[in-house]
Amino acid sequence: MSMTHDYLDYLNEKVGISPANSQEELQAAEVISRLMGQHDVEVHVEDFSAPSLGGVVPAVISIAMFLGVIVSGVGVLPLTIVGLLLAAVPAVLAVMRMFGREVSLSVGPSAQSQNVVAVHRATGPLVTKGNRPIVVVAHYDSPRENFLVSSPLAPYLPLAARLSVPCSYAVALCAFVQLLGFIPSPARIVFWIAGIVASLPAVLGAVGAIAERTAPCTEGANDNKSSVAALLGVLENVRPSGLVPRERPEVEEAADPEAADEAADLDEPVEEAPVQEDLTASLEPEPVLGVRRGAEVLRELGILPESCEIEYVEPAARAAAPAPAAASAEAPAPAGQTAPLAPAEPAEAPADATEATREDLLSTGRFSIVMDEEGRGVGPKDSSGLTNLDDALDPDATQPTQPTPRPEAPADPEWGKSSYRPTLSSVARRASLFDLPDPSESESDPFADDPGATRVAPTTPRPAAQQAPEPLAPAKGVAAPEPIATISSERPHPDKGKKNPLSGLIGRLRRQAKAEASDAGDGWLGGADPDSDSDDVWRGGAAPRAGLRLVEDEEAPSEEELREAVLSLGDDALVAHDVWFVALGASSLDHAGMRAFLRQHRSEVRGCFVVNLDCVGAGSLSLLKNEGLHGTRRADRRISRLLLGAASDLHVQLDQRPCEWQDTDATQAMRSSLRSVTIRGVDANGLPALSHTPQDVPENVSGDQAAQVAEIVTEMIRRS
Repeated sequence: MSMTHDYLDYLNEKVGISPANSQEELQAAEVISRLMGQHDVEVHVEDFSAPSLGGVVPAVISIAMFLGVIVSGVGVLPLTIVGLLLAAVPAVLAVMRMFGREVSLSVGPSAQSQNVVAVHRATGPLVTKGNRPIVVVAHYDSPRENFLVSSPLAPYLPLAARLSVPCSYAVALCAFVQLLGFIPSPARIVFWIAGIVASLPAVLGAVGAIAERTAPCTEGANDNKSSVAALLGVLENVRPSGLVPRERPEVEEAADPEAADEAADLDEPVEEAPVQEDLTASLEPEPVLGVRRGAEVLRELGILPESCEIEYVEPAARAAAPAPAAASAEAPAPAGQTAPLAPAEPAEAPADATEATREDLLSTGRFSIVMDEEGRGVGPKDSSGLTNLDDALDPDATQPTQPTPRPEAPADPEWGKSSYRPTLSSVARRASLFDLPDPSESESDPFADDPGATRVAPTTPRPAAQQAPEPLAPAKGVAAPEPIATISSERPHPDKGKKNPLSGLIGRLRRQAKAEASDAGDGWLGGADPDSDSDDVWRGGAAPRAGLRLVEDEEAPSEEELREAVLSLGDDALVAHDVWFVALGASSLDHAGMRAFLRQHRSEVRGCFVVNLDCVGAGSLSLLKNEGLHGTRRADRRISRLLLGAASDLHVQLDQRPCEWQDTDATQAMRSSLRSVTIRGVDANGLPALSHTPQDVPENVSGDQAAQVAEIVTEMIRRS
């Protein structure tokens, strides 16, 4: 069982909201540092400072562009020039990034944050100089809510972000056309309206980014506590802490939604019924009214056919059973009455009289229980099913039985004599020939040398010694049986062809080649090992049955235990790399945590593989092929191939999709020429799952999915 579930539960319990540049973020860093310190690795908390307005300046520039294109169409020359300058700023920045000149837009007062870094140094017999360092990163600061992500515009946010860059060129062009006075006024108005429309995609994202600064923080269960738990799960695989995972209760999923709704209804509190005061009265059986129907009712049911005649037969009068003291003295209804048979009202019994029970009736000796399911008994019964043992009926006495009819003797005069033979029909005499083939048809013998050869009856007569003896004469007065035909089963001998003179030479060469192959296989899989003292050593192939044993259902390992056992076979290759585990802070401030880590450890992680984990506890696991809005970068193909291969071998669905509308922490590493890739949980709209929404709570996060990501990354480290 993986420790990732325990790490995720612990983080959800101990860490609340942790926005960047806050005391809660520092406390979350201390909790993560203590968890990393349990694995006997080098742990450091590295403080850094970053501008607090990182990520807000581009949004302000986009809104200024929108205002500039509006002012440029007013018609006043000074306002037109100012509007052109404001509208052209995003286009100028995009052109500078296109030519490799990155402009820093992080301004404002400094914000304090910290990264938690743990390093595992390579050990073991497989350590070589060419082993690449591995860097696994995940940010731990909580994001804030964004109203656009929860709005109906959420599916169009990636498209709007991608269109913002080319639309900035169109906005600058439309603002420039307003300075050209020789263009007719109607044409300038058309360009002015087109510029306003082209600026809307950038304005949409800018409004959401600015509103996010004043929105409340989310709990961050998926963004990004689940990724930090997966990072700690990888650390547990590389450097085990010795902790034992807690047993998780198995939750049975409902087979269908209706069953889930019924289970939810059962969980709701049910109002208790009021307790009845008189329990004796509630246990009294209700009277059953029997109604006798007529022939018309049976006809209306349509069960019986029209030709069926319905006739009622009155039941024979039964002897009156001994009634209890409280029985009714009322006379029974006439036999021909068809009205409902209502039970007689019981007479009033004395206050001290009790109802006759089953034990009381049996103790008198006049009743006994007869176990008979079909209603047959030894003597007459009363209405309660008990056999009435009157003095006139003795159950131990011998009862008369009807004589069994004897079968009649056959009408054959030979019956009872030694010469009697039963008469057999012709079909009975020939019954043994029904399964034999027809001798008149030519059939092929499947066991013959030539399947196409036909059967030929032998032409040579049998010798006298082999002649079959004559059959015995039948008894006197009995007809002779018909002769039984037989079919010959002798196989014809086909003519042998001429022998090939080269067959002997080819046979000797084949036998010599087999002997040489047998000598070459000695001491390996094909032959005996001269150095071994016993021939019972297993050298591959099928396992011997002597080493097998039966495993009970309770002892059978689970699928997760088998997976962990298989993954633990390559621990030497797993610990042969320098592995860095980095929990990044202030990721919401234009990825300031990743920038600070690269500035401080750039020389130590040269040539490393960087794996960024983001929102891996929910959504569809995806590998981002391309990242970055400005200067899109492509994910490293080698890491992607390793991760996809590991996911396929572990039977985990890992898709690939582009992310050309947003930067991630791995994008900063790509721009620093490091081999990087991002694993992210993506929702149906292509956005990070549950990120920036109020639904980012522990109840919506899957610990199993986070554990799967930890296993994939662990296997990638082992194979790299």
